[in-house]
Amino acid sequence: MDASDLLALAEEPGLWLPPEPKLAVAQEPGFTFVRYGRDAWVHRIRLLDDAVEGAVARAAEAAAASEVTSLTWWLGELTTPANLPDRRLALGFEPEEEMTSLTLARPPAGEPRVAVRRVDTYDDLLVALELDWSVFGVAEEERARRRGETRKAWPALEASGRVSCFIAEVDGEPVAMGRVVFTPHGGVLMGGATRPDARGKGAYTALVHARWRAAAERGTPRLTVSAGPQSGPILERLGFERIGRVQLRRQPVE
Repeated sequence: MDASDLLALAEEPGLWLPPEPKLAVAQEPGFTFVRYGRDAWVHRIRLLDDAVEGAVARAAEAAAASEVTSLTWWLGELTTPANLPDRRLALGFEPEEEMTSLTLARPPAGEPRVAVRRVDTYDDLLVALELDWSVFGVAEEERARRRGETRKAWPALEASGRVSCFIAEVDGEPVAMGRVVFTPHGGVLMGGATRPDARGKGAYTALVHARWRAAAERGTPRLTVSAGPQSGPILERLGFERIGRVQLRRQPVE
């Protein structure tokens, strides 16, 4: 596996999601438009310099047709033109987040100190998601919509075998969750949350170990992720190595 394969995993996570009702992937000239529920991402951006403005217009049209509420461009090491992040203001993009692309090709450092179990029922998945939504302050109206989507998606997600979700427990109580999507090149960490009152107790570390084992059991002992400023330092302490960075830029949706 070369560096571009690893970067592609980190910079284009939406392209590896298993099929489900709220996911739609459309190839446009020079980029891929991914709709996931009410959110949309622009991935695999390979544009000529004079094609950028047209691509921005097409992305806006796709977002309007999909009735999404947010549209985010993932600008990474493989993005062309390379100066696209510097043109964000002229393009009308708004800053969102800076992420570090990381990979791990050996077992994580340390020992897991918190019990972790894999989600294997819809009810368990809902426990994990409710925890995630609580940590990130998702409104009840939005939660109700997502519950319905998850109920419809669960059979296909479980049958695909391409995604696993784990719950970490302290004293028998769920305190953290983490998801991994499996690819031919290894697992991609996608989504995780720890209750504020449970942070610093090893739940996040235990979830990384669990996802590493899941990837290794499939014969692909590697994890990759684009991590934010909160999780990035923890992952580096666990042995993840930097391979690049991703700049997220929000395109206003009308």
